[in-house]
Amino acid sequence: MTTKTILGTTVYGTPAGNYDGSSQDWYSDPATAANYYQGRSGVQTITFSVNAFEGTMILEACLDANPAEANWFDTYTYGDGSSIPLTDYHPATITGNFTWMRVRVEVFDGGTINSVTITY
Repeated sequence: MTTKTILGTTVYGTPAGNYDGSSQDWYSDPATAANYYQGRSGVQTITFSVNAFEGTMILEACLDANPAEANWFDTYTYGDGSSIPLTDYHPATITGNFTWMRVRVEVFDGGTINSVTITY
């Protein structure tokens, strides 16, 4: 079993990774998914861990070995972009022969993203 962090700790207003500390909309770096290593199962468990999070996270996947921007597609949405803070530990099972996954964050208006991980 392999567990990878797609998005590490990100605090609203504090630059980290691809988040500049002020943008509401941004992407995580891509992480290899189950089918990147040919022959693995197509089942991945994604876990969202947040504290007082205000926004939406969309899990995106790609089927290509070297993804172009146009090849990403939505697989799962977490949060509803409302101003009601969400504190949660939320696992979700995603099935597909994906090679890469990333998180698109939208309307990030507060709180902390503790982590988004993928396990396969």
